[in-house]
Amino acid sequence: MKRIGIPRGLYYYKYYPFAKIFLTELGAEVVLSPETNKEILDIGSKYCIDDACLPVKVYHGHVYFLKDKVDYVLIPRFTSISAKEYICPKFGGLPEMVRYSIPMNSPIIDIEINLYKNKFNLYKSLFSLGNMLGANPIQIKKAINKAFKTHYVYKKDLLNGNLPAVLIENKKPVKIKTKSIVGIVSHPYLLYDSFINMNLLKKLSGRCIKYITPEMIDSQIIDNLCNELEKRIFWSSSKELIGSALYMMNINRIEGILLLTSFACGIDSLSLELIIRIANKIYNKPIMMLTLDEHTGEANFNTRLEAFMDLVERRQNLDNNLSPYGRGIYCSERNIR
Repeated sequence: MKRIGIPRGLYYYKYYPFAKIFLTELGAEVVLSPETNKEILDIGSKYCIDDACLPVKVYHGHVYFLKDKVDYVLIPRFTSISAKEYICPKFGGLPEMVRYSIPMNSPIIDIEINLYKNKFNLYKSLFSLGNMLGANPIQIKKAINKAFKTHYVYKKDLLNGNLPAVLIENKKPVKIKTKSIVGIVSHPYLLYDSFINMNLLKKLSGRCIKYITPEMIDSQIIDNLCNELEKRIFWSSSKELIGSALYMMNINRIEGILLLTSFACGIDSLSLELIIRIANKIYNKPIMMLTLDEHTGEANFNTRLEAFMDLVERRQNLDNNLSPYGRGIYCSERNIR
């Protein structure tokens, strides 16, 4: 039985259930790196290039943890995850970044995921991986079908607001009496990694604040809202963020919006700027940007998050008699130690 390692970072939070079912159905043992911690962050920062964003550096740390413990490390080469759209170029270059940065003892499986034209390339890559594991075409086809069914259930759970164990790190969700609802616009690898985001979701729940994330919004709604913009968005991650923000701005029960990003993210620098500009025209509730980087001191992060939560609660208690700064609050500052 081959042991295949999956780093707990980046699109792990989107596609781990799919990958796990596919690999285990073909007889492989899946080995996960541990939850992100300071050691993994420090190692990733050491081996990764300096100008990479925080999630990519963390990913390198997860790969380093697995490199001596498995037969292979799965690092897919993501090119496109939606028709006629691309994703961040760093996802496509991850296999090379890792190869030339980390002394690997385990070979890398770098199958390409490219849905720009159609799904044919995806099936081709999955069959290639299945052949490498010694499976026959019938076994591979059954594994693909079961993996897709698992993925659809996973997406449906997210859409219904039920966070699976893969996202809440095997901790049982706590039911809270909701006082406020806020929207969080961010990528899943920032939203659901509690070390990177300094326990953001736990801190919101501790204040009885419920949150809505992009994964809880139907993709067709996001597409329709983005189609109303002047130009087509051809970055999948940007479309998801902008469409989610537009949806949240039009929902009265959402009392404010948090924009969570990582320092040095090129795509976010454009996407979130557009969101802020739109919000300044049409949105009259608090909106705050929180920027994350390698520093792990929480004091500044907590102060700004608490200020946002206080304002949300005050506006709810005072109805609309308390006006935010202009049409929204825009705060952006690197989290410093």
